[in-house]
Amino acid sequence: MLWLSPAVAGELTVPGATVESVVAVARRLNPTVAAASLEFDAAVHKIGTAGVLADPTLILEAWDVNRLGVGQRRFGLEQEFKLWSKYGLERNIAQSDADAAKFQGRATVIDLIAQVVAAHGEYNAAYEAVGISAEIKRRYDEILGLLRSRYGTTSVDQQDVIKAEIEAATAEGDVIRRQGEQKAAAARLNALIGRPSLAPLAAPTGFRVVKAVSLAQVQALGRSANPMLALAGAQSNSAAQTKSLTDLNYYPDVTLGAKYVQRPGTEDTGEFMLGVKLPLHYEVKDAEQRVAGARLGAAQARNEALRLRIDGQIADAWFGVDALRKVVQIYTTRQLPPSRSSVDNARNGFQAGTSDLSSVFESERRLRAVQLDLLKLKVELQTKYAEMERLAGGSL
Repeated sequence: MLWLSPAVAGELTVPGATVESVVAVARRLNPTVAAASLEFDAAVHKIGTAGVLADPTLILEAWDVNRLGVGQRRFGLEQEFKLWSKYGLERNIAQSDADAAKFQGRATVIDLIAQVVAAHGEYNAAYEAVGISAEIKRRYDEILGLLRSRYGTTSVDQQDVIKAEIEAATAEGDVIRRQGEQKAAAARLNALIGRPSLAPLAAPTGFRVVKAVSLAQVQALGRSANPMLALAGAQSNSAAQTKSLTDLNYYPDVTLGAKYVQRPGTEDTGEFMLGVKLPLHYEVKDAEQRVAGARLGAAQARNEALRLRIDGQIADAWFGVDALRKVVQIYTTRQLPPSRSSVDNARNGFQAGTSDLSSVFESERRLRAVQLDLLKLKVELQTKYAEMERLAGGSL
């Protein structure tokens, strides 16, 4: 892609910086998406096989065959015709089935996108957790260096040095553990978008912005764009067309035929035939009609039940997103700044000799807990928001 700028070409080569970059790769590489596309192609091609005439029958007859030879030779064709708009109904059923396959494929893609968004949130959180742990390790190493330079090898306050060494070693172990979690999150994301698990990913640039949207808007979008609702509607339409076609089973089909007759010694002649298929087994057709009616009712009931369920699931996701957004705001504005100030105050006090080492480590642990809890909340918010988008049928 020589016409792309280097930055854009790089993002296409190494996705991961944004949610959009990994979603684009998933649409191209994930085999589940390819399978859904092939299923839709199969359903579309099936339309061409519905509502068409059956193959005609070629007839070759020999009459008055005896020891003197063949008295008559007859060559003809017979063709069955379905009347009463049956061909049109068969095409409508095939079209509804193709629509159902299309909506099923769209639902598969939307489900995949929701999973990719959630996985990218976990990858982003793991990446930021590594940064948090590395920063804490750096500060602990600074404290350990300060203690060593202050006390040297004397045993006056050697206990503080030992405590700092233990905390620094714990911080180093936490960095290694977080790095492993980041690699695991990257492997999961790669597998989900259809790439090798060890393929490189770009450093994430941050969590995706969660837009503010009303519950009524999301529910209205879900009713019009949710592919599973559209799938249920297509299945209900197919059942209705099948019911109409079954109702026409009481009406007969006809067969038309024509023959060319050769009579040795006399003039050749022709024959024409009209056959009518008599629908005498009414009990069978009554049973077929009842089956089609029951399936239509079931499809309509499933459609309504799905609509109510999706409305409820959207409400559940929306309230979850609303609550998580508020909690993230509280953590960001009311817990994180005081925790950072507490660390600064404790470090300054320790350096000035007005506070002990334990208060420094306690404030550091409190800050780390707030930062990691905030990351978990952001991941949960991204996951819940992706679920709400999935139910709404696409990006909000």
